[in-house]
Amino acid sequence: MGWFSSSTTPTSTDTFSKQEAFLGIALATSAADGEIAESEAKGIFAYLLQMKMFEGITEKELSEMFKKLLTVLEKEGIGGLVAIAKSSLPDELRETAFCCAVDIALADGVIEDSEKALLEELQQVLDISEEIGGKMIEVMIIKNRG
Repeated sequence: MGWFSSSTTPTSTDTFSKQEAFLGIALATSAADGEIAESEAKGIFAYLLQMKMFEGITEKELSEMFKKLLTVLEKEGIGGLVAIAKSSLPDELRETAFCCAVDIALADGVIEDSEKALLEELQQVLDISEEIGGKMIEVMIIKNRG
């Protein structure tokens, strides 16, 4: 059974802003190993605050988004969080969100089995082609070597 099959329909009626949806994908990736380390959370914050879509969003606002998404994660699980995020994420940001997820998974230089399984399902859920997904993974492996 995969990450998303156990919770195909979230019980929550939440919708997310595009920023929350993007952060939701990042958070789900970080949670793939069963916990979100403080260093991972700080890394996600630093990563997102550099993005154009997060321009003008303060660290406090980002922290509030993070708390909201953690509540959804606790209630709905990774599959539910991703389902809500996917429905709220504009199509043009799906590849970007997947690339961010790959980067987060590779931040420590290794993709654990749980992260690999999540990325494979995330690629399918976000409708990322094998060709594009493979290129993203290849580039992120190169980026995270050092």
